[in-house]
Amino acid sequence: MNLTEYTYYLVRQIPSGRVSTYGAVAEALGNKGYSRAVGKYMNKNPDADTMPCFKIVKSDGSLGGFGLGIKDKIRRLREDGISVKDGKIVNFKKVFFNDFKTDYPLKKL
Repeated sequence: MNLTEYTYYLVRQIPSGRVSTYGAVAEALGNKGYSRAVGKYMNKNPDADTMPCFKIVKSDGSLGGFGLGIKDKIRRLREDGISVKDGKIVNFKKVFFNDFKTDYPLKKL
């Protein structure tokens, strides 16, 4: 599995009603410095219906980007049980997920 596929594997672990951050996914890859790379992988996502990249937000709970537009990201988040107000996740700390099952592939390089 290459790094892009592994990143998608991690993001698919985020349960319904929860979100995570670019940095948390990068940490699960093994290096928090890869946050921007995680953002690029999310942007390249070929199918937002099977890979829930909409669940990845910024570390302050603001939404970040989304290839299909912010309105669609908000719609998807709300359908997943996540409240959004003024461009931020409501109760961000409560819905934040970082309990990834990982073998930290970047640490093996």
